Amino acid sequence: MENQKLETSLSEQVADALRERILSGRIPAGSKLNERELSAELQVSRIPLREALPLLEAEGFIHSEARRGSVVHTFTLRDAEEVFDLRLQLEPFAAACAARRVAAGASAEELLAELEFARTGTPGEEASGRNSDLHEGIVRLADHDLLRRLSSLLNGRVRWLFHLTPGRDTPGMWEEHAELVHAIAAGRPALAEALAGAHVERGRAASLPYLRDRLPDAAVPRTARRTRPAARS
Repeated sequence: MENQKLETSLSEQVADALRERILSGRIPAGSKLNERELSAELQVSRIPLREALPLLEAEGFIHSEARRGSVVHTFTLRDAEEVFDLRLQLEPFAAACAARRVAAGASAEELLAELEFARTGTPGEEASGRNSDLHEGIVRLADHDLLRRLSSLLNGRVRWLFHLTPGRDTPGMWEEHAELVHAIAAGRPALAEALAGAHVERGRAASLPYLRDRLPDAAVPRTARRTRPAARS
């Protein structure tokens, strides 16, 4: 692969490349990942490719099926609803933890810089990634090990959700982000917690009606192979 980053392993780079292809639709939902074709396309051996697959499976981008191998997950309306359910539990807590750390002397400079970059970046498809980066920055500032682990399992689905709802990239959404980040930077846990909860609920109210017309309600299981009826005597 070209322009490899020294700070990340090759398997992580492969996971990043596959994740981008899934999000963009270049690898469609329900399709089987062909290791030979992908290793040739990414110019890597099958070893880092196979090491990348568990990373993507943990994030919910792929799953394993008997006799098919790794298959791209189909994002459903139920997935979106569950993402909002967990975001409502985790993000207010993360915001409060981050604000308490700032009140105790931690610096919010990096988070403020992420906010500025996110707000001034190019609107459109890239905005969903900046949105995710900002939310993940709050978790980093919270510096809570178990929260970080739980959030890492959710981050992939959150990025997928944001990618599916580009209409949420509005000045009003970024103003919500600004209020939240400034409450954290001011060291005000209760306010940060309330703003984070309201932000998630507004996102739910705006996103789910839009997604109901575009996503299946739930994943359709593969039809079981029919058994041939016994011959009549």
